Amino acid sequence: MPRISAPTLVEHREKQRSALLGAARDLAAETEGRGVTFAAVASRAGLARSSVYEYFASPAVLLAHVVTDEMMGFADEIEREVEPVSDPAERVRAFVRTWLRYVADGRHRVVQAVLTSPMPEECIAAVGEMHERMARPLIGALHDLGVSDPARSADFIRGVVEATARRIQEGHPASRETADAEEFVLRGVGVAQ
Repeated sequence: MPRISAPTLVEHREKQRSALLGAARDLAAETEGRGVTFAAVASRAGLARSSVYEYFASPAVLLAHVVTDEMMGFADEIEREVEPVSDPAERVRAFVRTWLRYVADGRHRVVQAVLTSPMPEECIAAVGEMHERMARPLIGALHDLGVSDPARSADFIRGVVEATARRIQEGHPASRETADAEEFVLRGVGVAQ
């Protein structure tokens, strides 16, 4: 019987799965998604290559889990940063700031790299659900501001955030770009600053 490295088999399996996902996430970030093979992931995680097959059917499935786990963590972060704020205009500001901080600190690179790879159908659906979850706090804030079509306005705001993210990636100062995006968005929804 193989040795387990945790008090229970369930904890051992979760520890191994986390190690594999972490290794795949690091490799995806370093190689823009191209260097994620089972051999490379197993080597990086310090596990046998056969271990990867116990958890994931293919590299595409592994990468899909990397993306959905990363997006779930980011959705949690958006909720933590946005939902407790009482003023709806400040919730909109917090949404923009949180998203652009995620870009500025480089965590978005993993998702960006992996989303260019083919993904299993069920994972595409999970990514769509995560996008919807990330938008909910913004839509709620826009509703509370009295915006007539909060979902449509949220789409426009995400467009502004994506354009600002590209500027940050090009090397423009994140703090200035974020402040300008916040002001632009708030003016766009009728909140004078």
